[in-house]
Amino acid sequence: MGKKTHPQEKLTSFWSAFQSKESGKITTIFPRALYADLLEPAQPKKSKFRAPPTDNAPPGAARNAQDSYKAAAAECRAKVARIVKECERTNQKFTDADFDIENDPSNNCLLGLIRSEDRPTPIPAPEPFPPVPAPADDAASVESLEFETYFPGSVHRVNWVFEKPQFTVNGYSSTDIKQGANGDCWWLAAVATMAHRQDLMERVCVARDEECGVYGFVFQRDGEWISTVVDDNLYLAVEDFQEESYDPSGKRARDWRRQKQTGSDALYFARCDDPNETWLPLLEKAYSKVHGDYESVSGGWPGQAVEDMTGGVATTLASNRVLRKDRLWAELLTAARDSTRTGGSLVADGDGSGDHFVFSLAAMSNSYSSEKNGLALGHAYSILQSREVPDEKDKSKLVRLVKIRNPWGQRSDSGLGEWSGPWSDGSREWTPYWLEALGHTFGDDGEFWMSFDDMLQTFMWIHRTRLFDETWTVVQRWTTAHVAWVTGYLKVRFVVDVARAGRVVLVLAQLDDRYFRGLSGGYRFELHFVLRDATTGERICRVRPAHSWDTRSVSCEVDLPPGRYEVLPKITATRRRGARGVVDVVREYADKNPQKLRQVGMLYDLAHAQGGIPDEDGAIEKERRERKKVKAEKERAERRRQRALRRAARAVEGAAKAIEDVIAEEGKSHDKDEKKEEKKEDAKEEVKAAEATPAAPVITAPAAAPSPAAATSTPDSITLPIHSKSGATPASTAAPVAAVELTSTAQAAPEAPAEQSTSAETPETAATTSDVDSDTESEAESEAEATQVSDSDSEPDVPGDETPPKTPWNAVSVIALRVYARDPSVAVTLVEPNSKTEAAALTVEGKPAGATM
Repeated sequence: MGKKTHPQEKLTSFWSAFQSKESGKITTIFPRALYADLLEPAQPKKSKFRAPPTDNAPPGAARNAQDSYKAAAAECRAKVARIVKECERTNQKFTDADFDIENDPSNNCLLGLIRSEDRPTPIPAPEPFPPVPAPADDAASVESLEFETYFPGSVHRVNWVFEKPQFTVNGYSSTDIKQGANGDCWWLAAVATMAHRQDLMERVCVARDEECGVYGFVFQRDGEWISTVVDDNLYLAVEDFQEESYDPSGKRARDWRRQKQTGSDALYFARCDDPNETWLPLLEKAYSKVHGDYESVSGGWPGQAVEDMTGGVATTLASNRVLRKDRLWAELLTAARDSTRTGGSLVADGDGSGDHFVFSLAAMSNSYSSEKNGLALGHAYSILQSREVPDEKDKSKLVRLVKIRNPWGQRSDSGLGEWSGPWSDGSREWTPYWLEALGHTFGDDGEFWMSFDDMLQTFMWIHRTRLFDETWTVVQRWTTAHVAWVTGYLKVRFVVDVARAGRVVLVLAQLDDRYFRGLSGGYRFELHFVLRDATTGERICRVRPAHSWDTRSVSCEVDLPPGRYEVLPKITATRRRGARGVVDVVREYADKNPQKLRQVGMLYDLAHAQGGIPDEDGAIEKERRERKKVKAEKERAERRRQRALRRAARAVEGAAKAIEDVIAEEGKSHDKDEKKEEKKEDAKEEVKAAEATPAAPVITAPAAAPSPAAATSTPDSITLPIHSKSGATPASTAAPVAAVELTSTAQAAPEAPAEQSTSAETPETAATTSDVDSDTESEAESEAEATQVSDSDSEPDVPGDETPPKTPWNAVSVIALRVYARDPSVAVTLVEPNSKTEAAALTVEGKPAGATM
């Protein structure tokens, strides 16, 4: 019977096989070798997603919260100016070569890297008013959101589609917004939330030249502002008039264009309500471009979109957990006052508070219901106004009302889309007094009023985004964290130094993988952290996501006195169902859709070029160079050894030749002596012939003794190694070596014959090794033993009845701590562990792990 394995050993072996021995993350899709023949440098430009080039502060140093925006806006204006100059030179309107929807046979501007044809079942075309699916961060819904199918009919420029195109008509307005065939209502809700604030919209739409058809926008990505430009080509819902149709006068084609391809309603994606207004479809196109395609912006949370367009920090509030409703209401009123702002910059309030907020809502369901009191669930909405109005009957009583908008801009065919409860259009609450006080008119426009309490009971999540003006300072640090399967706070931590007392906003974020969908890897990470006093260890706040779908970042706001504080991250990781590895995707699409892989792969590389993220490709190159250096040194040592062996072999050969010469000379002398002796004996025999004949003596030839030189220059164990490519030993050296071995054998006592080897060996390989290479071979044996030990360590010790997992646990997250404060000297320092085992403990504050974390 075999040896029984202890149950504990089985369990330990399982976990040993479960965890990858060499954890790591791909940080570069395109290694440096691919750029060898290109003029551009191998590394992407750091200024693309970093602090402006003028900012020479070291990592973790603070800068004004508006510096990154100002640099991106200036870059955007410069781009537009260069393009306009080129258009004037060529007398042609601008065409965006990077996002040319007019010349896109592979639909790379529409669809992501992994397409619906790669799935077993196709996805139907979107509905005219698609309810928003669950957010894209939900692991259960990633599959459905990452695969869309779009069927636009045609592509035309703005001046072809619109009779009298205008970028804005009477400014930006939330009433302009209508959702198209994309599932980006979360983004449209954010736009509607911002659209009633002209200052916020003017910060996003930086520069344009409508005659040349070039429009410049800025967005925030991973804490830094970026700029982009787009041309004025737009997707239309209807195809062009078929040329093969008989239409000699062209009247049918003109009628077709006027009826089906003219004005805002002809657009396939988002559009403005005004038939000649263009700002919304162009803004949507720019937002899609920076993310890679239109499909990438399907599904999400409105708070994240507000962050992307304002640079603020969004916090998700659960409506059923609000502790002090009056405090929330006061912030809603502050946002309502900010809605009257104009101009292109945020300015601190007169009281110096500098508190600016933008709010949006998400209507979700805990069941399979798709609507509630006329509202579509799984959908995002905007908060446009918050009003306190004296009651009509009791003037001392203030009624709290909120104006909300559905980005659809109208009800669906089934009548879904607007609130049908109290204060809805046509309800009994509306009297002439209230209509005048609120300035409301009934209509199918997606806008409705409801009470503050009804809002809290109807909408599950409230997205509150804090905005930052020039009085705020920001600092951030990036790093990678190896996430263990067990939960616990990581050993890597951030140290925050605060010199001035005041409000501090801390954000723990990970890279936004919406920019490189398809290459996000096989794990989904959820962020948590604890803020504590570094001196006393007292916990100040503990932060976790409001729900499991909100994975991009978590944040907290706290008033801190001067001092040093520590942020301890905790990251939980789960495998994404059916997710494909990055290497597998790259292998498949390098030939299947190389241009899309180039686009998404470059976005991936740019995201991972953040300061503080290890350059794995550079590390591999450095390791390869080190291995090459070590190999070259070994080869040089081997060549020296071979030269020494050859010198020794030549010495042996010379000694053997000398022995042969001595033996030959002695043989000749011996022959002469024998002849003389024979003559003497013959003479004696003739003289004594008559005498009695005696017995003939036996004469023995003396043995030839080896010369002293041969004895000292011929070691007993020298053997020539085989180095000839053909494996043959030169004849000139074979005989002397054999002679030496015969001499050694003659002098030694006979031994029992060794066992015959199973492989054919020459005398050279069967003989013992010389003292010249004994040290080298012993080192080689030590290296071989070390290699065997290393290999055995890298393989899990799994008993015979245990099967290791196909894919060992290898979860690595890229995280950053971003700190906002009104302290110009605020600083963040990264403290890293000495090993890759990041989980500090299985317990949190001495308590066992819970059922949900």
